[in-house]
Amino acid sequence: MQDRQIMGLIATFVAVADLGSFKRAAERVGRSPAAVSGQIAQLEEIVGVRLLVRTTRSVRLSDAGEEFLIRGRRILNETDRLLRDFKANTAAFSGSVELSVSPTIAVSIIPEAIKRIEAEQPDVKVSLLEALRTDMLNSVESGAVDFGMGPYSDVPEVLEFSPLFEQEFKLILPETHPIARRGFAEAGDLDHLHLMCPSKGSTARGVLDELARRADITILPRHESMQYPTLYALVAAGLGATVMPVVDPRLLVASRLVALSFKDQRASRTIGKISRRGEKLSPVADLLLETVVNTAAKNADRLGLAI
Repeated sequence: MQDRQIMGLIATFVAVADLGSFKRAAERVGRSPAAVSGQIAQLEEIVGVRLLVRTTRSVRLSDAGEEFLIRGRRILNETDRLLRDFKANTAAFSGSVELSVSPTIAVSIIPEAIKRIEAEQPDVKVSLLEALRTDMLNSVESGAVDFGMGPYSDVPEVLEFSPLFEQEFKLILPETHPIARRGFAEAGDLDHLHLMCPSKGSTARGVLDELARRADITILPRHESMQYPTLYALVAAGLGATVMPVVDPRLLVASRLVALSFKDQRASRTIGKISRRGEKLSPVADLLLETVVNTAAKNADRLGLAI
């Protein structure tokens, strides 16, 4: 069987796995349900294991099917990326790049970076997937995106994390608060504030917990949220304070909030590139990465970044 036919079988299998139905998969790939069923049977015969468990009412993946789906999807994504990259080589910089990025970086740095790329290379299209740890690592590993950018250094063996810059965490509270008039924060202040905390398990919460540990205090969250805009809104409503990156200084001003650096110790996390181990980025992806890092350096003081 030719490689092209194998790729067709894999594409059909991924469609069935995604949609959970032979009928809907048939509509996606432009074949009849009977032809799709035949392709799946052919693929199972080639690999020598059952990939799907069929009942009269449903279709689900077998254990082997779960593993085959991960690797099959990766092959399809890599093939698509290979074709796009070589087509892009016909121009100086053209084509598209997919980036999975953590929310605070997506808001603080990416818009200016894309604006700079658009001005210099108008044929480049950037697609963003804002994601937290699990979704980001899965999208990078599967090949759904070119690379990721976030604070997740504990990656699986098939991926690698390359540090880019440090993102400072500051005490954010209403501009009328007495600590705001002081002009700086101390870790001990956290022991006397109603804290709006990042959710447990997040890297942002890890930064806060480490800051409290070094100051020998216990964090007692008043309220918790995973998303920084919600934490900002809770603080703006007069409910307390939070410890987060600046992200968008304009939002702070509009909300009548201030961000204070900790005078006695720095609180920060490392933002890095997350990529598939041993795989080089495409020229367009390299352009995006370089532009993001340059944009971060340009705005380091304003956003509390250390390159």
